[in-house]
Amino acid sequence: MSDATPDEILEHLNRQRSQVVAWRSTDVRIKASGAGAIAPSLSANVSVESPKNLRFSARSIRGTEVDFGSNSDRFWFWMRANEPDIVLTGSHDGLDRQQAVPIPFPPGWLMEALGVIPIDPSAVQVLRDPETPDRAKLVSADYVQGQQVQRVMLVDLALGQIVEHSLYDANDTLITSASMSNFQPSAGVMLPRTIVLNCPEAGSRMKMTIGDIEVNPKIPVATWQMQLDPNLRQVDLDRVQGGLPVRQ
Repeated sequence: MSDATPDEILEHLNRQRSQVVAWRSTDVRIKASGAGAIAPSLSANVSVESPKNLRFSARSIRGTEVDFGSNSDRFWFWMRANEPDIVLTGSHDGLDRQQAVPIPFPPGWLMEALGVIPIDPSAVQVLRDPETPDRAKLVSADYVQGQQVQRVMLVDLALGQIVEHSLYDANDTLITSASMSNFQPSAGVMLPRTIVLNCPEAGSRMKMTIGDIEVNPKIPVATWQMQLDPNLRQVDLDRVQGGLPVRQ
């Protein structure tokens, strides 16, 4: 694909994405490092379904360590190592406006990175550098949590795959990124088996190593509903004006 035109690059990527409406894996290993690292090594389940359904649950010998999910209306986030008595929740529209509590990996961006959202050809600019003919960048402007950002997708033209998704702020500083590698076939579709999520501002890095993947499975509706301890304090980010409430 090194000599592909911008239209051909976008057509190829969207043809792949059109084959994956959903995927699920119960065979995920997590290694986290940096500030707030949850544990040296965790096992996890990941389920994703276009356009907004997402569920990530990681566990250790102590039980659930992280539960992060999203459905068509809302998202939630809970981490034992962070604020164990608080679950953050909010609407997608509210998150677009809310700046008080930054979310390291915005659900909408993460859905795009996980490969189930088509790329809008009218919203991206395809950039090529003669010094790296085997790479292309898909660049677009967006707003995330009230700030203008630049989305960058790095395409490996030899692989015919997006190998990195990044968000940059107005000062061209990296906000967050997701790097993909070790692509392997699943149901005729090439999917990454290694995903590294990086959030420099939070000082956190998480490596996901994925084993078996089910492509386009029928996923129970309950997967997309929050099922955490009802005694946890729910903090609705739509209503937060300052920082998080102080623990009593």
